[in-house]
Formats: sequence, C-alpha cells, structure tokens
Amino acid sequence: MAPTDTKHLKLRGNIWWYQRRIPKDVLDQFDGQTVIFESLGTGDIREARRQRDILNGRLEERKFNAPNTNRHRFLELVQSMTEDKEHFPASWDEHYDLDKVQREGDEVFLHAYTTVNGRKDHRGRYKITLKEALKNWSTKKGKANSADNISKTKKSVDEFLKFLKLYDIQLEDISKRHVHDYIDLLLSKHATSTTRGYISRLRSIWNYCDQLGEVSTPCPFDNHSFAGGSETNKKQAFTPCEISLIKQHIADEEPIKQLLVELGVFTGCRISELCNLLVKHVINEDNIVAIYVEKGKTDAATRIVPLTNELGERINALAESKSDDDLLLGLDGKAMSRWFSRIKTTNISIDTAKSFHSFRVMFSTAMQRSEVIELKAAAILGHARGNTMTYGYYSDGYTLPQLKEAYDQCVEHIIW
Repeated sequence: MAPTDTKHLKLRGNIWWYQRRIPKDVLDQFDGQTVIFESLGTGDIREARRQRDILNGRLEERKFNAPNTNRHRFLELVQSMTEDKEHFPASWDEHYDLDKVQREGDEVFLHAYTTVNGRKDHRGRYKITLKEALKNWSTKKGKANSADNISKTKKSVDEFLKFLKLYDIQLEDISKRHVHDYIDLLLSKHATSTTRGYISRLRSIWNYCDQLGEVSTPCPFDNHSFAGGSETNKKQAFTPCEISLIKQHIADEEPIKQLLVELGVFTGCRISELCNLLVKHVINEDNIVAIYVEKGKTDAATRIVPLTNELGERINALAESKSDDDLLLGLDGKAMSRWFSRIKTTNISIDTAKSFHSFRVMFSTAMQRSEVIELKAAAILGHARGNTMTYGYYSDGYTLPQLKEAYDQCVEHIIW
C-alpha cells in the first residue's frame, strides 16, 4: 500500500482518526449525524489503514442491507411515466431533462425511466422489505391487535434480521432455507410453542403483503417441521399447597395487587388483559357484575367474563372513584408480571412452567371438571369458538345470565 494512502484518515497529534462523510444511502441510520469522526487509537499508519478498511467495509455492508428508502418514489415515477406513455406514446419523455438527471446522479429517476422505456427493468431493486412490511402491517393492523402482540411481532422481525445479520431484507429474498435454519436455532433455545409463535408472527406479515399483491413467490414461512423441540414451557397448575403459599405471601401486599391475583384466579384472564381493563369495561347487568376484555392475545380474546358477587362488589367500589377511561386497577402489566414472578420464584416454585398464567390453566380445568359445555367455557376464557356457519356467523353468542350460570358452576371447583 502506498505511503500516501491516507484517504478517510486524519492525524491528530500522534493518533490517527477515521473521518468520512456518511453515504446518503445510510444517513437515516445515524440519527442526523452526517460525518463519522472517531479515533483509531494508534499512531501506526499501517494499523490505521487496516482499521479504516474494516470501517469502510461495515459501511458498505450497511448500504447493501439498508431499507430501500427510494422505493415509493420509484413506484410513483413508474406509474406517472407509464400513464404519460399510454396517453402520449410518441412524445411522453420529451419534457425530461435526462442530461441534468445524469449530472445530478438521480439514480432512482433513471431506473424508473429505463424501466418504462423498456431498456432495463429495475423493479427487482425496489420490492418491499421486511421492515417496511412490518411498518405497513403495524399501521393497518394496530387497532385489531393488542399492544403486546404488536410488540412481539416487532421483536420477531428484529430477531430474524439479527439471525440473518442484515439490517433489512426484501421479502422475496427470504428463502425457505433461511427460515429452516432459523427454526433450528430457535428450537435450540426455546420451546416448540415459542418457536411456532415467532414463525407465525413473521408469516402474518408475509400474508398481509401477499394480500396487497406485494409478493408473488410462495411464503417461505409455510410448511416447516418443528420436530425435535420441547414443550417445556407449557404452563402447569399450582398445587393446593402452592396456592396456600401464594395467599400467604401476597397477604401483606397492597390490596390492589391482591385483587389482581384474585381476578386471575377467578376469571382465567391473562395479566395483561386485567391490567388493560378500563373503568368503562365494568358491566352491571341483570344484577350481574362482569368485565369486558376489549383486546387480548387473539381476536377470540374479546369477551365478557362474569365475576363472583364478592369480586363484583369490590370492582364496583373501585370503579366509583374513577373516570370511564381510567385504568381500572391502575397497574402496569409488565411490572406486575415481574412482581408476581419474584414472589413465585422466591417463595413458591422455581418451575418455569408455573406463572400467573397457571391461574388460567386452573380456571380452564375447573370449567372442565364442572362439566361446563365447551362452547360456554371458550366464550368465557376467550378461546376460538363458533367455527361453524351457524354459530360463528349467525349467532350473537350467549347472554350474560347464561355465562354467569356456567361461571357459578365452575367457581365451585376453583382452588383458593
């Protein structure tokens, strides 16, 4: 290497520094920063050059894997030019100053122009990417999904891209082999059900884009085997002895936290569902107090859950002092999940199959043992129900008194 090679290098005192203007293709990844200027920690020009070449390589990798920020402009230009060509076939491009475009290096415009005039089709460069697909899916599906599901879907995308060692990737560039190898990695660290969840969330993004006509290849997330994984995270019920210990160790906690646990025991609701309840979700009808779960893990999770008379009185008393749009319990779901986990791990059990969700298992078991018909149990627990045309499309579901009758039948079998 020639001794005069100091490109992107600057000597300050006895130390070489890396100095380079950030390429425009990756500017949006640097939070407004336009220049990289960092010490290389060496006075040896050979070592400085080696580190510079590494940093240059990393920038090129980021450029290669950057989200295609010019995609929408390219698509708009192609549409506009195509319309011009259809209406004015002989003169559609006369008003374009192509010399100026080339001088300014407007690559997107040139790609659109050569695509429409038939010289070279560049559409493959501007297909939808995974991160853009996630953004579109989140915007469109956000109202129909819980905050927890949106968060998990974003995490699934982030983890998949980390596995691929890419900042982003076009959807149609994701191969079955990518997904197969990713599943193998997930199964080495997680239970089968958790792995299925990751892949299912990625598949939902793909399917959404497929509905929009953004992809034309088969879904790479379909038809994979999850053999070899374990089901170790399937939740287990607490024993009667463990339930006694739970009651003992929450006895000195704040009353609102005690109420949270009791609601978990006597409704089978997920902790996030209980913490997301608003005052307006408390229902008083036909002398029955119930809670309305507006958003849950799935569409089926939207439901009405009756309460015991004693819990109903406590809930009504709590709601009286608040406004309709206030959180009923005033608790944060993630914080409460950690709180209960600490109590459980320290005093009850270190078994990861036992958690707040175990109350849901126990409630479901009580439903079965009390011989509540499965459709009613599913309606109260928020499981898929009414899949036939008769029940799924035409039926308005059970009345609150009918649900309360089934609920009271179940409560007798709950251990508390």
